[in-house]
Amino acid sequence: MRNILIALLLSAPALAQANLVQDGSFEETVVPNGTWNVFSSVGTGGVWKSISGAGIEIQRNVTGPASQGQQFVELDSHTNSAMAQSLGTTAGQNYNLNFDFTARPNTTVATNGLQAFWINSLGAGATTASILAAATMSNMIADLHPSAVTSNTWKTFSQNVTGSSTGYSYLVFKATGTSDSYGTYLDNVQVNSVAPIPEPETYALMGIGLVGLLAARRRKQQQSH
Repeated sequence: MRNILIALLLSAPALAQANLVQDGSFEETVVPNGTWNVFSSVGTGGVWKSISGAGIEIQRNVTGPASQGQQFVELDSHTNSAMAQSLGTTAGQNYNLNFDFTARPNTTVATNGLQAFWINSLGAGATTASILAAATMSNMIADLHPSAVTSNTWKTFSQNVTGSSTGYSYLVFKATGTSDSYGTYLDNVQVNSVAPIPEPETYALMGIGLVGLLAARRRKQQQSH
């Protein structure tokens, strides 16, 4: 029966692939426990780049735990800031974007705000200025204003996006609200390609295959007696 289940699983298309985002939980640029620091880029090779403001703030257990791993980002570092990562995508391919967010504990709604943008109009090696210029309302996929909390209260934002004809999509996050060094936290960023839902005919073929496997197994058992 185990072999039958394996065969059935192998015959079904995968619903999702590996995360396209590098350092989506912000663990690669390590800061000491209980501290924070601000960087012009983070992640191996600087995959997340600051494109405006004072930089990308990495925190590690300063006001509470991360959603994933030990670290997370606050983009109102010294001032409201923005960061971006370039992702290799396929034209017309569907992707699912997810990220976790929470208001900074013991701050007001007015100081918390986070926007996300998905930009398909730029090619490889886009400049900081061109990425920032493309982070407009037409490319905005999230405009979040989380409620005030007394401890890290992580929620998940999810949105379907499509790949770019240029072969590159740019994911941008930007702090909004009062620019006072206290802002929304961000963690566990994922972009996964999503396979099309199989047609009914595909399920029918899978069922026929399973029936055939069961019949063959039955014949084998009868012959062994």
